[in-house]
Amino acid sequence: MVARAELYCPQVDGLAARPVSAEHVSSFIVHVPRSNARQRQALITFAVEERIAAPLQSVQIIQGPLADASPGDHLAFALSNDVMTQVTQEDAPHLPEYLLIPRPPSDNGPAWAVWKEGNRAVVRCSDGTGFAANVNMLPLLWQRAGRPSLRALGEPLGADLPAENLSATPPPPDPIDVAFSFAQPRKAAARGLVAWKWAAVAVVSALVLHMTIAALNLRALSQIAQTERRAAELAISDILPGMTLTREVGPVLARLTPAQVVATESIFLPLLSDVSRVLTDAPVGFRRMAWGASENTLVVLMQSPGLDDLQGIEQTLEASGFAVRSGAATAGDGGAEVEMRIARGDGG
Repeated sequence: MVARAELYCPQVDGLAARPVSAEHVSSFIVHVPRSNARQRQALITFAVEERIAAPLQSVQIIQGPLADASPGDHLAFALSNDVMTQVTQEDAPHLPEYLLIPRPPSDNGPAWAVWKEGNRAVVRCSDGTGFAANVNMLPLLWQRAGRPSLRALGEPLGADLPAENLSATPPPPDPIDVAFSFAQPRKAAARGLVAWKWAAVAVVSALVLHMTIAALNLRALSQIAQTERRAAELAISDILPGMTLTREVGPVLARLTPAQVVATESIFLPLLSDVSRVLTDAPVGFRRMAWGASENTLVVLMQSPGLDDLQGIEQTLEASGFAVRSGAATAGDGGAEVEMRIARGDGG
């Protein structure tokens, strides 16, 4: 496996990739509803939580590569915090060793590609997952898995396991698989830190510019106020003789100048902004949205992983002061959805 990593994996800063033993990396195929990146990571984590025998805070859940996946299917890796810490502290890229084995074709049903070396076998399943096992346990595991078709890529498997022998010329791994590295999340975090620093610089610059503009506006407004005051004094000297002009010039100016029409502000955007802020961290997606201007009501078709999530979203909206009317909710393999009519609690 080390030789295959050096041969097929792209190097980073001149360092060859290093395989992580399959015993340290569990793999799962999970199905989650359509969602954005942040929601998808949370959904994958919760889906894996039910299938690992360890507290969620003690492991790292990372999405892996899965070529030609069905919609909603994702490959997830689970490894301990200790292993992840050791991997990310090293400069060389790391990947699960079963990614160095190409996925066997599943045209005729489930299949295993087995790389046997001595008493140890590394298996890559046709769904993209993988594991390692002792050679003596392999026949039992194969029978329990329903006798999937076998391809021997390393040493021959023996007479007990009917396998297609490709050990003489084992096929190369998928380029998408060998391009994966556990170090990518660390680099993404570093890029996020750099982006955060640039964002902080931009915010500070914007604040300085805003304060400068505000100071200039204040000076200009002061000059305008002085000019208007002098104009008012001249105006009332003939029309309102004997009237003293004080700082409260509003009533006088209202009698001397025509009324101005002030444009009203849209009520749709504030409502949409307030609803979006409440649902920022909720596991929900919007499939359709409309707005009733007369009632200032949002009509939203929401999609979430389950009915409980939709009920929680409705309760969150009501707790935030919104009036919510829900239609009939439906649930399926892809999640649950319901149409909600959302308005402000006071009817505004």
